[in-house]
Amino acid sequence: MSEIEKVLGIYTLSKKSPTLANLKQALPEPSIHGYQVWSSSFLIMDYLNQDPLNKGSKVLDIGCGWGMLSIFCAKTFKAKVTSVDADEWVFPYLRVHAAMNSVKITTKTCRYEDIDSTLLKKQNFMAGGDICFWDDLVNPLFTVISNAVENGVERIIIADPGRSPFMKLSKKCKKAFGGKLISWSITSPKKYNGYLLEIDNRKL
Repeated sequence: MSEIEKVLGIYTLSKKSPTLANLKQALPEPSIHGYQVWSSSFLIMDYLNQDPLNKGSKVLDIGCGWGMLSIFCAKTFKAKVTSVDADEWVFPYLRVHAAMNSVKITTKTCRYEDIDSTLLKKQNFMAGGDICFWDDLVNPLFTVISNAVENGVERIIIADPGRSPFMKLSKKCKKAFGGKLISWSITSPKKYNGYLLEIDNRKL
């Protein structure tokens, strides 16, 4: 098996990659489920291939993990991306993948509820995949989404396979911001079904 795979236009390390194995051996294990690439990010990438960002958009990837969505936006749309995660140990994986794809990503260690208005005001697009998996994440995510809407972020997309906390978040965002819940499926890098919560702040 090749060490490198190409998915939706970006290069990723395969699960059996020696480079990946060396990283995992050398670094502390990420503590908030940041130990692999989660599939919902690919839902957002596929959706953006059909409803793309403007070239040069400023993008905030929250709960970025290894940063596949960040890298996709930077490479596909020439976006200026800031990747945010509460766990600093995901960033070495992000940096390796960014280098493989010849893109530069700004990283920031931060919890959702602590993302401030100064950063949000600079963004055109905010997104996150597989980030609402516990009930106690619903309110922090609703807070950052509310702040993003208030500070003029034009589009917001959160993706998930359909867990109960995500559905609670979607219900709150539908009521508060007219958010849409979209069923979405992909076949690459594997068959996967899930949902996109999209808030179009340009229409609010």
